[in-house]
Amino acid sequence: MNVVITGSTKGIGLGLAREFLKLGHDVVVSSRGSAAVEKALAGLRAEFPGRKVVGKVCDVADYAQVQGLWEAAVAGLGSVDIWVNNAGRDGIKVPFFMLPPDDYVKTINTNVIGLMNCNRVAIPAMYQQGSGMIWNMEGFGSNGSVRPTLAAYGTSKYAVAYLTKALAKELGKSPVSVGYLSPGIVITDLLVPPPERRNRDWERSKKILNILADTVETVTPFLVAGMLAGHGRNGAAVRWLTNGKVRRRFFMSIFRRRDVFGPLGL
Repeated sequence: MNVVITGSTKGIGLGLAREFLKLGHDVVVSSRGSAAVEKALAGLRAEFPGRKVVGKVCDVADYAQVQGLWEAAVAGLGSVDIWVNNAGRDGIKVPFFMLPPDDYVKTINTNVIGLMNCNRVAIPAMYQQGSGMIWNMEGFGSNGSVRPTLAAYGTSKYAVAYLTKALAKELGKSPVSVGYLSPGIVITDLLVPPPERRNRDWERSKKILNILADTVETVTPFLVAGMLAGHGRNGAAVRWLTNGKVRRRFFMSIFRRRDVFGPLGL
């Protein structure tokens, strides 16, 4: 299959690209920075010399750039079978009334407007080619959970869930499908604060994260396998950290201590 992944030059997005390539699929990687795209492109091509890997700079908040991403994918791969909306940002973690307006605008532009742009571009194009599936990435807040200092991010992810549900109803039995993708809590630069902001609150958070968080290398094989198995099933959901898994993790933490940060020097 031919796969487009937004925000895929690092973290979960890059991990997803690697997993698709390992399984014999071709990918398009993208992000806002040209240097990041070139670095990811060179690394993936060297690691998977037998596969097609296309790179394209794209700010998902810019509709024209998203259209350009689709066109680059078709030019490089011929068609798009799977489009993964992974690009996102979480912003500064402070109470909302202290948040600079520019920061929450950037979060909404990337996580909501960007998501809308990608679906708006991909759906008609997939209709035209006769098939395709879009996977929208959930996050904290998608299920209505609320946490202080995550007002803008949580709001944006609640919007992801609503938009995906609405699109699934609109697409119905069409040749285009949409699904939910949830990685749970993954150790990326969105989760780990820079060294100067690792205070007592961070040390307290690490205790919970060591129970619930996972690495990119652990989560992405599950997500890719789920997307391939659920391909074409409108409204399908691939979720790593289910309620049952959360309960088991807390129960097992009584007997066994996990340290997901140790190998990373954190």
